[in-house]
Amino acid sequence: MLVTGVLGAFASQSVVEDGVAVENEYSEALDVLDETFGDPQSVLQVVVRTRDGDDVRSADALAVTRALREAVEGSDVADTLAEEPGRPPILSFLTPAEQALAQQERDPDGLDDGEVRDLLAQAAEQLPDEVVALTEELLAEGDPPGAGLVLVFQDTRDLDEDEVVARQAELVEVIEQVEVPATLEVAPLSLALLLDDNDIGPEIGRLFGTALGIILLVLALVYWSRPGRSGRGTMLRRTLADVGLTLVTILFAVVWMQGLGVLLGPDHAGLIGYFDSQTQIVPILVVALGVDFAIHLLARYRTEAGVSGDPGRGYVVTFATVGVALLLDSTTTAIGFLTNLFSPVDFLATLGVLAASGILAAFVLTMTFLPAARILLDRRAVARDRLPTDALSASGSATIPRLMGRTVWLADRAPVPTLLVTLALTGVGVYGFTQLDSRFELTDFVPQDEPQLEVFAFVEEAFGGGFGQQTEVLLTGELATPQALDALVASLDRAGQVDGVRTVAGAPDATSVVSVLDDALATEELAGALGELGVTEGPEVADDADVDAVYELLLEAPGGEQVLAEVADGWRSRVELRTSVEQAEALTLRNDLLEAFDPATDAGVEVFPTSQELVQASVADEIEAAQLVSILVALAAVMLLLAVFYGWRRRQPLIGVLTVLPIGFVLAATFGMMAATDIPLNPVTATLAALSIGIGVPFTIHVANRFLEERDRADGDGRDGGDGIEALRRAVGETGGAVVGSALTTAIGFGVLTTSTLLPFEQLGYVIVYAIVLSGIAATLVLPSLLALWDRRQRAG
Repeated sequence: MLVTGVLGAFASQSVVEDGVAVENEYSEALDVLDETFGDPQSVLQVVVRTRDGDDVRSADALAVTRALREAVEGSDVADTLAEEPGRPPILSFLTPAEQALAQQERDPDGLDDGEVRDLLAQAAEQLPDEVVALTEELLAEGDPPGAGLVLVFQDTRDLDEDEVVARQAELVEVIEQVEVPATLEVAPLSLALLLDDNDIGPEIGRLFGTALGIILLVLALVYWSRPGRSGRGTMLRRTLADVGLTLVTILFAVVWMQGLGVLLGPDHAGLIGYFDSQTQIVPILVVALGVDFAIHLLARYRTEAGVSGDPGRGYVVTFATVGVALLLDSTTTAIGFLTNLFSPVDFLATLGVLAASGILAAFVLTMTFLPAARILLDRRAVARDRLPTDALSASGSATIPRLMGRTVWLADRAPVPTLLVTLALTGVGVYGFTQLDSRFELTDFVPQDEPQLEVFAFVEEAFGGGFGQQTEVLLTGELATPQALDALVASLDRAGQVDGVRTVAGAPDATSVVSVLDDALATEELAGALGELGVTEGPEVADDADVDAVYELLLEAPGGEQVLAEVADGWRSRVELRTSVEQAEALTLRNDLLEAFDPATDAGVEVFPTSQELVQASVADEIEAAQLVSILVALAAVMLLLAVFYGWRRRQPLIGVLTVLPIGFVLAATFGMMAATDIPLNPVTATLAALSIGIGVPFTIHVANRFLEERDRADGDGRDGGDGIEALRRAVGETGGAVVGSALTTAIGFGVLTTSTLLPFEQLGYVIVYAIVLSGIAATLVLPSLLALWDRRQRAG
């Protein structure tokens, strides 16, 4: 309790980072771009869609877009609008029609749908190609288009993230007050608001509380025993005491985990990162896995204390048998989680260390605090002659051991066919693993009942990712040479041919030093100054051009400071490309852009494309690559540990190998179930290797240990062990109650996750249910068949 108080003080200092923390080379490049250039504007997308799927190019839609513009321009947020040359601050799919009406000085009231479409066609013949192309992109795919976008640009220069979110929130409030005809629906979409307003603390609290409450009810059923002569009142008090002690033990374990996480975190040891959206799942993991320790320990302790009538002696036997098994359980589970240290994804490493700390804390508390409290209570009962020895020695239901014991029939009669079927199912699971998708979406950590999430999905599907998607290219190195500037012009031309890059009039829709240079050459004053420095229309750069002076001049031109920055080692530049790609295509786009920028690279420019899609795609790829390594390392480490242990204790290292082999089946079959139910690998489900070891290995260890114990007892007493089958039957039967209770509490603890509104946690809930069921099969069907064959060989030898 003293240690808990100390670690609890540190736990109160824990810092939880908002959102989903991702650190890799692409996110670091985005940070560099943001620190160097900032973001001068944000864009709010407003979806206008018909309720019946009719053409959105209608008179009602024109009235709505005009009303939206008038509401925004007449509100308190009007002074936050951002206007650029050639582009109004509010742009919609019907802007050309509005401009045509203004030119013709016509009254927009009274127009019919056909006249609106005629106005659009007339405007297309008069407006510049780039404006027409841009507004056409604001129409949803399909014929006729059933939706369109209205874009509202806000000035965010010199604002931090919180201020940007606040500014967009004000704008959304104005838009939601606009009256809309019954035939249409208007839905604003702010990515800043969507990703900012995702505090999952209340969701985790709900899941944790629900899981804990249900686990306590299941524990009461597991701990209840037939009263015998002791009476129901005595057993009821004991059951409640055991439930209470288990509750305190696992809550202490969570406190220890939180405190150790702070001590290992950035503010102290600096070995792991801060808590974040992913790591907040760890307390549920600790509760669901840690409660198993208490079940196994108390189940054996009850039996031994009841038989001997001495709590101290009962615990000595429990410590020497189940205690050893729990040590192996916790160590192997911790190893499973610590394999996340091999992951290149930082937050997976943090999650692994926290989970391992929590599991080891649960083990220490289960072996010290829990039995100390239980023995004190039982010694008091012995002093008062109230220890219910008859009920304790017969703890558990006779039905479960009998049913579990019958499963040994396969190990007795058909061990080889059982293992062949298992091997075939493992092969199917391995094939399923090759078919798994690896996905990482920042929006996965937004509650699925968030209304804007549906709008986001619609925009992604109907508009090819929406207007806001862009890929940025960070340019450093030898930028201030005529050859580099010429190469940038050529590279931008080549980028327009890359799949996924949006184009306007055949040129890439991009903002860059080249576009700013083009605009500057279009003005008489700047064109003359640039000509004197060696740059002419085209743009063409003379071999002796003073590019440093050109850049100095462009910094004063409109938009120059957004694409150029002078830094300590020279110049830094940014290219913004409007793109439209799925996450799976982001890495291909990056490679194609690198190839397009070959002329710049050859001229000494360092080129680094980056985007949020690239951040997410790279994390997904890293998770997939790390998963196989994590599985192999975890299985090898656990197998080595158990082989060394059984080799040291019994001179039978093969038992350690046999104990772990069924977990390969659990892992493969779980992956197969994931593929069959369309559950991808993501930052949360990527913990599967550790979880399968944490769930499955304890089952197999308890069965193997009890089998060896029963086998020794049968041989030592001179009894016929039935060639090991009877010992195996007793082992599976006697551990049945604890295994079933453990499986129930774990399944319920994790099963609560299936009710989560956060998609990764919901998927994790299903994955763990799969793993629990398969672990039960592995422990009661697969492992007994392996042990039966091993026993026959030992006796034959």
